[in-house]
Amino acid sequence: MKEVFTSKRAFVPSGAIAQVIKYGDIAFVSGQISINPETGEVEKGTVAEQTERVLTNIKNILEDMGLTMDAVLRTDCFVSSMEVFDEMNEVYQKYFDKDNPPARRTVGAEVWGGLDIEISAVVGLK
Repeated sequence: MKEVFTSKRAFVPSGAIAQVIKYGDIAFVSGQISINPETGEVEKGTVAEQTERVLTNIKNILEDMGLTMDAVLRTDCFVSSMEVFDEMNEVYQKYFDKDNPPARRTVGAEVWGGLDIEISAVVGLK
Protein backbone atom coordinates (compact mmCIF):
# COMPACT_ATOMS: atom_id res chain seq x y z
CA MET A 1 0.00 0.00 0.00
CA LYS A 2 1.34 3.41 -0.94
CA GLU A 3 1.86 5.81 1.97
CA VAL A 4 2.73 9.51 1.87
CA PHE A 5 5.28 10.79 4.38
CA THR A 6 6.15 14.45 5.00
CA SER A 7 8.85 16.04 7.13
CA LYS A 8 8.67 19.71 8.11
CA ARG A 9 12.49 19.70 8.34
CA ALA A 10 12.89 19.77 4.56
CA PHE A 11 11.34 21.39 1.52
CA VAL A 12 7.70 20.32 1.16
CA PRO A 13 6.57 20.49 -2.47
CA SER A 14 3.16 21.91 -3.29
CA GLY A 15 0.65 20.56 -5.73
CA ALA A 16 0.41 16.93 -6.77
CA ILE A 17 3.89 15.96 -5.52
CA ALA A 18 4.60 13.96 -2.37
CA GLN A 19 7.82 14.67 -0.48
CA VAL A 20 8.17 10.93 0.20
CA ILE A 21 6.28 7.85 -0.91
CA LYS A 22 6.72 4.68 1.12
CA TYR A 23 5.87 1.48 -0.69
CA GLY A 24 6.65 -1.89 0.85
CA ASP A 25 10.28 -2.00 1.94
CA ILE A 26 11.37 1.10 0.01
CA ALA A 27 10.71 4.82 -0.05
CA PHE A 28 11.12 7.39 -2.79
CA VAL A 29 12.27 10.86 -1.73
CA SER A 30 11.26 13.48 -4.29
CA GLY A 31 13.90 15.78 -5.68
CA GLN A 32 15.20 18.21 -3.10
CA ILE A 33 16.53 21.63 -4.01
CA SER A 34 18.29 24.18 -1.84
CA ILE A 35 15.27 25.55 -0.02
CA ASN A 36 15.73 26.32 3.66
CA PRO A 37 12.70 24.71 5.36
CA GLU A 38 12.81 27.19 8.26
CA THR A 39 12.55 30.27 6.04
CA GLY A 40 11.03 28.83 2.87
CA GLU A 41 13.70 30.73 0.95
CA VAL A 42 15.76 29.34 -1.90
CA GLU A 43 19.46 29.42 -1.04
CA LYS A 44 21.30 30.31 -4.25
CA GLY A 45 24.84 30.04 -2.94
CA THR A 46 27.76 28.16 -4.42
CA VAL A 47 27.34 24.66 -5.79
CA ALA A 48 28.87 23.36 -2.54
CA GLU A 49 26.40 25.37 -0.43
CA GLN A 50 23.44 24.21 -2.52
CA THR A 51 24.59 20.59 -2.27
CA GLU A 52 25.00 20.91 1.50
CA ARG A 53 21.43 22.24 1.86
CA VAL A 54 19.96 19.56 -0.42
CA LEU A 55 21.70 16.70 1.39
CA THR A 56 20.85 18.18 4.79
CA ASN A 57 17.19 18.25 3.71
CA ILE A 58 17.38 14.58 2.68
CA LYS A 59 19.18 13.67 5.92
CA ASN A 60 16.47 15.47 7.94
CA ILE A 61 13.71 13.61 6.10
CA LEU A 62 15.40 10.29 6.79
CA GLU A 63 15.94 11.13 10.46
CA ASP A 64 12.23 11.92 10.79
CA MET A 65 11.59 8.46 9.30
CA GLY A 66 13.90 6.91 11.90
CA LEU A 67 16.65 6.26 9.34
CA THR A 68 20.17 7.39 8.52
CA MET A 69 21.89 8.17 5.24
CA ASP A 70 23.09 4.54 5.24
CA ALA A 71 19.54 3.59 4.21
CA VAL A 72 19.93 5.37 0.85
CA LEU A 73 20.06 2.77 -1.93
CA ARG A 74 20.33 5.14 -4.90
CA THR A 75 20.44 8.84 -5.62
CA ASP A 76 19.63 10.72 -8.78
CA CYS A 77 21.67 13.90 -8.97
CA PHE A 78 20.76 16.58 -11.46
CA VAL A 79 23.45 19.21 -11.99
CA SER A 80 23.14 22.36 -14.09
CA SER A 81 26.33 21.41 -15.93
CA MET A 82 28.87 18.63 -15.65
CA GLU A 83 31.34 21.45 -14.97
CA VAL A 84 29.93 21.66 -11.41
CA PHE A 85 30.21 17.91 -10.81
CA ASP A 86 33.48 18.00 -8.84
CA GLU A 87 32.23 20.69 -6.46
CA MET A 88 28.96 18.82 -5.89
CA ASN A 89 30.78 15.51 -5.48
CA GLU A 90 33.15 16.86 -2.83
CA VAL A 91 30.21 17.68 -0.55
CA TYR A 92 28.24 14.56 -1.58
CA GLN A 93 31.04 12.27 -0.40
CA LYS A 94 30.81 13.69 3.14
CA TYR A 95 27.27 12.31 3.51
CA PHE A 96 27.87 8.70 2.47
CA ASP A 97 30.17 5.94 3.70
CA LYS A 98 32.78 5.40 0.99
CA ASP A 99 32.84 1.66 1.73
CA ASN A 100 29.05 1.29 1.45
CA PRO A 101 27.79 4.12 -0.78
CA PRO A 102 24.48 4.19 -2.62
CA ALA A 103 24.27 3.69 -6.35
CA ARG A 104 24.14 7.04 -8.11
CA ARG A 105 23.08 8.54 -11.41
CA THR A 106 24.30 12.04 -12.23
CA VAL A 107 22.79 13.93 -15.15
CA GLY A 108 23.49 17.37 -16.54
CA ALA A 109 20.08 19.06 -16.77
CA GLU A 110 18.30 22.34 -16.29
CA VAL A 111 17.40 22.58 -12.60
CA TRP A 112 14.34 24.49 -11.34
CA GLY A 113 14.85 28.18 -10.56
CA GLY A 114 18.27 28.38 -12.16
CA LEU A 115 19.76 26.33 -9.32
CA ASP A 116 22.71 24.02 -9.83
CA ILE A 117 21.64 20.93 -7.85
CA GLU A 118 18.61 18.70 -7.32
CA ILE A 119 18.87 15.27 -5.70
CA SER A 120 16.26 12.56 -5.19
CA ALA A 121 16.75 9.27 -3.37
CA VAL A 122 15.48 5.71 -3.15
CA VAL A 123 15.68 4.43 0.41
CA GLY A 124 15.49 0.99 2.00
CA LEU A 125 13.14 0.87 4.98
CA LYS A 126 14.55 -2.31 6.55
